[in-house]
Amino acid sequence: MCNLPKRFKIVREEKGFTQKQVADAAKIGQRQYQDYEYGNHTPSAVIFIAIAKAMKVSLDYLVGQSDDP
Repeated sequence: MCNLPKRFKIVREEKGFTQKQVADAAKIGQRQYQDYEYGNHTPSAVIFIAIAKAMKVSLDYLVGQSDDP
């Protein structure tokens, strides 16, 4: 399994998004998103899906199981 916090950051930077942009699009607070990206908390399934949609990628891509965004 991939390191999810690291993958969040990699994908976010690949897409050219700021943490704030992802958080706003996922309808969560920036600090909450930072906690996920820094590995302080693990997102629920609902939030995980919202983050994937915000980054405009599939869940499989977000967790490193696919090379197709």
